[in-house]
Amino acid sequence: MGQAGRQPLGSTSAVFLCLFSALLLTEGSRPGKIACPASCTCTKDNALCENARAIPRTVPPDITSLSFVRSAFTKIPERSFIFSSNLQLLLFTANTFETISSDAFMGLPHLEYLFIENNNIKSLSNTSFRGLKSLIHLSLANNNLQTLPKDIFKGLDSLTNVDLRGNTFKCDCKLKWLIAWISRTNATVEDIYCENPPEYKKRKINSLSPGEFDCIITQFVVFRKLPYQSLSVDTFSFMNDEYVVIAQPFIGKCIFLQWDHVEGTFRNFDNITGINSSFL
Repeated sequence: MGQAGRQPLGSTSAVFLCLFSALLLTEGSRPGKIACPASCTCTKDNALCENARAIPRTVPPDITSLSFVRSAFTKIPERSFIFSSNLQLLLFTANTFETISSDAFMGLPHLEYLFIENNNIKSLSNTSFRGLKSLIHLSLANNNLQTLPKDIFKGLDSLTNVDLRGNTFKCDCKLKWLIAWISRTNATVEDIYCENPPEYKKRKINSLSPGEFDCIITQFVVFRKLPYQSLSVDTFSFMNDEYVVIAQPFIGKCIFLQWDHVEGTFRNFDNITGINSSFL
């Protein structure tokens, strides 16, 4: 009777093996620890990347400070740090990249310090720094910049310090917006100077007035998109009305649009179809 209530040894072993296998499967399904990128040296919360050929797709989640020195990549692409959202400080120095793309730093809600110094930047987008709502300090020092796109600092609501020293600014109508921005921003802007044109050389930009620039600037915006392919577009007036003609010789069609003074847009007026023998 005593032996009847005892479970066989093989049955117990089978249960143990099943439980052990399930445990291994569970451990294997957990995401692996993110390693320090090959071109970088990582400590507890810092990473230094030297001679990197590209920006790493991600860094360990504990990294809050990331630096790039003497890197080989030619630009900072769009959304380069979208998987490194814990970063609080980014530094780029002594690199050779020339371009910072639109939305390059999107996805960094905690970034407070951005140093882009001693590089060779030739192209910046007015949305390069978009999304950096926590940014306190921005340095673009020593990059040989001649101008900055209008509204590049738009949306950087926490900004308290901007360093633009060491650049070769051309003080003309394209930079007029910066002079106006410096005069009204609450951020501290380190003293910067004009390099060109000769009449402004070595003048302190921080002390210039927008009224010193007599500029007539026309900015074109998209009013309406039309689903036509054409070789030429022309306008003409007839009986105090304005018309646009869109020529599409490859399909033998001309489209006439008339300005609607009530709706404030162009409406279809007439279509002329035919065959142009010169394209046969």
